[in-house]
Order: sequence, then structure tokens, then C-alpha cells
Amino acid sequence: MRVADFASWEREFPLRYLLVRDVGNEQDWQAVELLARCADAEGLYLPREYSDRTVLVLEGCPADSPLAVTAAGPGGRQLGDLELEVLGRNGDWPPHVFELIGVSVVAVRPTAGAPGLVDLVLGTGLRDDWEYGRPRPPAQPYFEVRSKDRRIIAPLTHCGSIGGLYGRYPLPRPVQLIGCEPSRALLDGLAASGGRNDGWGQLVGLDRFGGVLRTENFPLPITDARPSVLGGALLDLTFEDGSPDRPTPDCRRVRELWFEGPPSEPGGWVGFDTPGRDEWLALCRPTLLSASPRGGGEHHLDGRYATDVPGLHLALGEALLGPGMSLGLDLYWLRERLDGDAPRTLVWHDAGTARRSLAPHVVRSDPAHSYFDAVLEVLAERGVTVVLD
Repeated sequence: MRVADFASWEREFPLRYLLVRDVGNEQDWQAVELLARCADAEGLYLPREYSDRTVLVLEGCPADSPLAVTAAGPGGRQLGDLELEVLGRNGDWPPHVFELIGVSVVAVRPTAGAPGLVDLVLGTGLRDDWEYGRPRPPAQPYFEVRSKDRRIIAPLTHCGSIGGLYGRYPLPRPVQLIGCEPSRALLDGLAASGGRNDGWGQLVGLDRFGGVLRTENFPLPITDARPSVLGGALLDLTFEDGSPDRPTPDCRRVRELWFEGPPSEPGGWVGFDTPGRDEWLALCRPTLLSASPRGGGEHHLDGRYATDVPGLHLALGEALLGPGMSLGLDLYWLRERLDGDAPRTLVWHDAGTARRSLAPHVVRSDPAHSYFDAVLEVLAERGVTVVLD
């Protein structure tokens, strides 16, 4: 069955989320298994920010390793951004990766009682870059520091212990799904696994009418299940941790507006910053220009708020298609969806705003080419006559 088959319930409060799992059906890649219907989610939306800076002591690094040599040499105090891999001595995989942000050398000192080894004392920002679910530290950890330049394959240094790392080991950031109506598959899975329910699923955000807003990858280990604060036979489920790529609080604001359905008036996105506009654009329905009920003729683009790339694409979509629809989020999709079936004229008011604001944005394949000019070329190529006002 598909998500749409599960997107309703008969309760006094709306259904906002579905927890589902892929069933691996090669004939129907949209087929999923329902785990729970849920009224709400708390802890899902987190700001994207680096951790506070801290001091780490890499104990027992080879004195002739590239990082130790650089740190001990003249001008080697600032090391930039690095990666720290936490491995088990038995070759545990996958590694747990930390990003070390803006590394600064505090001191390089000989390791006590170990000739040829040094301790590297580093000040750094620390970001947890886990991908496969938050692992527990290995019983016998082994650490490698690597360059972020993928052309440098060998580790820059290695050591057997790091002082100050595990005292600051990132705490789990649980997600609580509130008012869950569990499926038999979820209950049977919990019973069979002793309440653990390992694996990954998808958390599907819905609007009031059962339409899909967004889908997040979602790890399934459950740490707590209790009768819901919403009563009835519902459960409140606490999951050990959420996805490493959490939506932000601005995304939540956007989704709350879209919960009542796609917008009927233009400009609902103008008050958001770039991440919020990215989210708004992702929620818009991608549409071919030929499918627009507006047809050919003259269209007017309000350019006052086209101050970033998503804002430009939102303004274009609203002008040519209408609110809640888009011609894509980049130049490739803009070209694909502008099929040029009927001549159109686009009067771009306040075009200078986009030209100035997007001056730093260039086309990757041609850094001398501005994004604004590239959009104009695509429009002309696809039969849209643009009048800059």
C-alpha cells in the first residue's frame, strides 16, 4: 500500500504525521508499510549550528605524522577544518565521524614515557557528523584525523585516546511522536525485539487534507512508550535520536502555513530567510509551463523580494504559474519545465533588485556568468520574452 492509503483517521484532532517503512517492492517503489499514525512530533525541528568550542588532547600521536609536524612548525598554529574518525581496534564499521571546525594548536608536547610520540592540544569547534544512527563509543577506540581534501587519502595522524572528547560526547537529541496510533506491524516488531525496534523508516508530514508535505529519513530505535497525553488507546513514543539532517524551526513555520493547504495568494514566502524560502520552494508543486491554467499572454513578476536564488524561483513560479507551483529550484529544472508551448511576455518589475542581490551567485560551469543573466537566457531560449522594468 502507499502513503495516501493511510493518510486519514477519525479523531477530534488532525493527523499530521505518518511513520512508515519501505517494503522493498521492486514493482512498486512507492509501496510502504504503516508503523503509526501520529498527531504531532516534538524535537524534530532543530537549528543548524556548530557546537561550542572545546579543547581536545590527542594523546600519543607519532611525532613524524604530517599533522604533528605541521603543528610543531612555524606558522602551523591554524589548521583549518579537519575530520576525526572514531574506529574500534577490531575494525568496527562504519566509523563515527566528527567535524573539527577551525582547529587551532594550543600546544605540542612529548608524550610522557613514550619516545617518538607527542600530545597535540587543540582548540576546536566540534560537530557530530553521524550518518548511520548514533553509535556507542567502541570498547577500545582508535582515532584517525583526516584532511577534508578527498585527494589526501592517508590519515594526517592517529592516536589511541583523546582527552576531552567523550566528556562532551554529543547527547542524544530524541524525537517524541505524540498521539500515535500504532499499527500491528509496529506492536509486533516491538514485542519481537524487546522494545528496541531497530532500523530506519520515514516520517511523512501531512497537510490537513492528507497531502504529503515532506518526508524525513527517521531512525526507529524507541526508548520509551507510554499512554498518550491525548488519551484513548494512543501512545507517546520517544525515539532515541532523529535524522542527522533535521529540518529547522523556520521549516516548521513554513509547514504550519502549508498545513492548511497550498497557498491561494502570492507572496507568503517573502518574510522568510533563505532556508525558509528553500523549504517553501520544496513544498511547491513542480509543474510544466504547458500545464499552467494561465496560458500565454502577459505576466507580471513582482521582483522586490527576489533577493536570493530560492526567492527568484518562487517569484518566477508565482508569475508564470500561480501560488504554490514552481518551475523547479535550479537552472536545469527551469529549462526542463519551460517547454515554450505558447508565446509569453514576462514583465519583471524591480529587476534591479535581483540583479544586485544575485551578483555574488554565479553559474558553476562559468564563474564569469551571473545566475540572474543565466535565468534570463533560459527564459529567452524557451520562448518567454522578458521586459525588465
